[in-house]
Amino acid sequence: METGRIVMHLLKNPAAVFTSEGKYVLSNDIFKKILGIEESILKNKMISQIFKDTLFDKIKKSIQKNRFFYQEIQINKKDYSMLIFPVVHNLKEKLLLFLVDAHSIYEKEELLNALIEKTPAGTFIYKDRFVFSNKTFQEITEYTQEELKNIKPHEIVHPKFRDDVIQIVKKRLSGENLEKHYDLLTLISKTGKERHIELVTTTIKYQGGYAGMGVCVDRTEKVELEKRLNYLYTHDEVTGLPNRRKFMEYLDKAVQYAAKNSHLIAVILIDVKDMKLINKEYGYSTGDKILKEIGNRLKGLFKAVDYVAKVGDDKFGVLIYAFKNLEKLSEKIENIMKKIEGTYTIYDFKIPVEIKMGISIFPKDGHFPEDLYKNAEIALLKAKETPGRKFEFFSKSSYSEISRILNLKSKIREIIQKNSIKMFYQPIVNLKDNNIYGFESLFRLITEENGIIMPKDIIPTAEKTGLIIDLGEKIIDSVIDFSRTVPEKIKLSINISPVQLNQPDFDKNFLNKLAKAEINPEKLIIEITESAILENVGESIKKLRNLKDNGIKVSIDDFGTGYSSLNYLKKIPADYLKIDISFVSGIGKDKSDEMIVKTIISMAKNLGMKAVAEGIENEDQLRFLKQEGCDLGQGYYFGKPYPQNEINRILEKGL
Repeated sequence: METGRIVMHLLKNPAAVFTSEGKYVLSNDIFKKILGIEESILKNKMISQIFKDTLFDKIKKSIQKNRFFYQEIQINKKDYSMLIFPVVHNLKEKLLLFLVDAHSIYEKEELLNALIEKTPAGTFIYKDRFVFSNKTFQEITEYTQEELKNIKPHEIVHPKFRDDVIQIVKKRLSGENLEKHYDLLTLISKTGKERHIELVTTTIKYQGGYAGMGVCVDRTEKVELEKRLNYLYTHDEVTGLPNRRKFMEYLDKAVQYAAKNSHLIAVILIDVKDMKLINKEYGYSTGDKILKEIGNRLKGLFKAVDYVAKVGDDKFGVLIYAFKNLEKLSEKIENIMKKIEGTYTIYDFKIPVEIKMGISIFPKDGHFPEDLYKNAEIALLKAKETPGRKFEFFSKSSYSEISRILNLKSKIREIIQKNSIKMFYQPIVNLKDNNIYGFESLFRLITEENGIIMPKDIIPTAEKTGLIIDLGEKIIDSVIDFSRTVPEKIKLSINISPVQLNQPDFDKNFLNKLAKAEINPEKLIIEITESAILENVGESIKKLRNLKDNGIKVSIDDFGTGYSSLNYLKKIPADYLKIDISFVSGIGKDKSDEMIVKTIISMAKNLGMKAVAEGIENEDQLRFLKQEGCDLGQGYYFGKPYPQNEINRILEKGL
């Protein structure tokens, strides 16, 4: 206590020490002189008894929160600033109180030196730049006092706070009447580290003008700890992915949005098979590395609005958001199996990894997040209990449809890779002389079991999954190659899917194939539907124009079955207009169909095109079409689609 008395008397500013409960301990002579109170009277008094306008509860709360207390008070009709800081003396916490003349313009060296030595709070004074800083503030910012004197306050503040700080500094230096400002602020230290501080600033008179004074406490460890705890509360520590809690939060928002906008959502739960055995045999660090790698692969697969999380010890959750149909979902499921299953090399161990999946779909399998998650878990349980099943849907109908799509896609890929595509050609006949004008190319896919898959069974799936691109390339190559073997005057037509036509540079690539094969473009006709053109009218017409300008003929297939537009029809550079089989089959039975056929033939002639009738099956249909001036026809009346190896025989002998 004696040392404390000596230090107190060396201070030039009024100062006193109180217990942590606010009870007077000691003070220096200048303190007693300003108050006009003897030591004997001060002894055992509380702060609130000495300073009538001061509430100790307020002091205590401020110190707990800010590590200091500030108040402007009046003593014997003179204005003072009261500053109270916690200090440790003889291993006990005490309160150190300073009184500063509020109107004094001399530098308060004694006060500032005391703050440097006695308080853990960073203290600074600024005008345009920092004019004073204590040791604690220098440690927080990693700048020296001299360096800080060349720095403006906003220059060490995180960019997101910078504009606010500039405005506050401007107001304080102008003397505008501002309240004390409490804030949680982020500074950028000299080495680029983020330092989170609790700060209070006020306006003071300093060296004949207005200045800002701030006192701050470094809360970086606390803030970082809170961030870490919050992260662990919402994320998996091993993979860094969101956890089940965060997954359910996102699912809740997704369901609300999907309900308003009629979107589909899929909840996929992925279980890593035999993970407990892997941990037991190879160790938990190996198991953790596998889980981390799976998490990284899933993150790489799903971006944008889709969501990936680790929802259990060995379980991942994927939310597929706003997909259009089951074909799109099947693609995602297939990608998961391809990407996740396989052999993982960890610490030189080669470890096979298999997965099982359970899937539920909004709104079919539930309207609430909890129901969707629970039903996906039920589906996962079924998948785990069923040998050979990689996945299960909560809905049986969804499972059946996805299984059909995935099996079909697998077969299409296999057939494309093995080139097991069998080409057939159906005759197109000139109705004026009954001679063969050309052939429409058709295809069949042959399975390993020598089964045949018809185009109508695979084209929708192939188009929706993009497999039509590879399939179409194989067919085009086959037709071009076959065209070498048929007479020059015989035309060969190829059906082009909308997906193919919409591929960038489809026209250029097609022409390049012909040039490379040295085939006369005039031997080929490409057949497209109205819907294919209308998907992207401008680009489609541009590509068709390029093909036509280079000698390839263009035919519009299935005319009249879609949303026909005469305005677009006159712009399409087509050579043939095909009358759909549905109208031809009505000849002799339905006057409306006959009228439509007549109209299409007349329209074709007026637009400078040849009319082609599909599906001619009898003499009556043929007679009607000839009478109306139809140019070309095809159908079982003339011949079925023949295998490629029979075409030259038919050309020699005739139909």
